[in-house]
Amino acid sequence: MASEKTQEKKGQEKQEAKGATAPAESSKSGWMFWAMLGAVILGALSGGFALSQLLGGTDAECPAAQPAGDGTVEKNFDEFLSKNGKDQPAWIYDGLEAVVSNLDEPGVTRYVRVTVSLEMSPEMDRAKGEPYLDERKLVLRDWLTTFFAGLSLEDVRGSRNLEKIKRQIQEQFNEILFPNGRPYIQRVLFREFAVQ
Repeated sequence: MASEKTQEKKGQEKQEAKGATAPAESSKSGWMFWAMLGAVILGALSGGFALSQLLGGTDAECPAAQPAGDGTVEKNFDEFLSKNGKDQPAWIYDGLEAVVSNLDEPGVTRYVRVTVSLEMSPEMDRAKGEPYLDERKLVLRDWLTTFFAGLSLEDVRGSRNLEKIKRQIQEQFNEILFPNGRPYIQRVLFREFAVQ
């Protein structure tokens, strides 16, 4: 019995000794964990920065970051103004080709074919305005295709909806063509509007 008590006492002493060293080991392993985590995060950040510099290049290589040819970032649309101004009649820009786009109709293939003309303000000189519009017509056609692809059959039915579509096109085209400037597009006209 004495040997059992001695063994129990030795077992308790071992557990107490383990308990005394366990917090020291746990704090040591906790410190190591945070040090390793910090090293991994630091390595990932520096690697990501290096990769972005490698793939991104410099601003000098990026044409979008460059100012326009005249040294300004925004285009000065006053150069399009006519000398006679409002005395001239409005003019029509017919340079946009027909746009064909599938409507957003589940289960049925429906599409719309639209040809748009733009009634331009008499303030804009036709000789200067037409070349500018010709340069941007691909962007306008792309926007129209995407716009009509987001409409349903119900959205393109009826005169009220068509007038709403014309206003939306006019607002967006003015924003695309003349950002932060006057809206030179007075009206959008449909030369063709067919839904099939």
